[in-house]
Amino acid sequence: MAISDFHASTIIKVRVYFGFDQFECDPSEISIALGIKPDEVRRKGEKRKLRNGKEMKMENRANSWGIESKSDSKDINDHLRELLVKLKGKEKLIEERFGKPSFSVLWEGNYLYAGSGPFYERDVLKGIVAFGADLWQDIYQIDQSDDEIENKSEFKRIPKW
Repeated sequence: MAISDFHASTIIKVRVYFGFDQFECDPSEISIALGIKPDEVRRKGEKRKLRNGKEMKMENRANSWGIESKSDSKDINDHLRELLVKLKGKEKLIEERFGKPSFSVLWEGNYLYAGSGPFYERDVLKGIVAFGADLWQDIYQIDQSDDEIENKSEFKRIPKW
């Protein structure tokens, strides 16, 4: 079921990540086993780098390996399906030494009230379960001024108090 125009008008950003954290093997072993190039790798003891390539003073405390969705859709299910298609058939290639797989959701909206957050359709939940993966959610309300909001629908946002 597609999200409504009103629901879409309240969503600012959606992104989904799949990966592994806090394992002992080299992250390249996961890439080789799954046959997937990661979007992000961190190695324990290396200096952490920002996405712009700038190195930070802080060292990575653990290894991590991950891929992320690239869709422009505001529907979380589209993002999850994108990753599930990329991971299709890889369920049995996940080794115990890689640690627990997880899907992590980033969801930002400007109208966080009852029933306005992300919702998950049956097929994506089955896909997550097929990997024995955890599902993590970071859900944020981002307050925006009216001139920052691109609203292509007939719905108008409820003003702040």
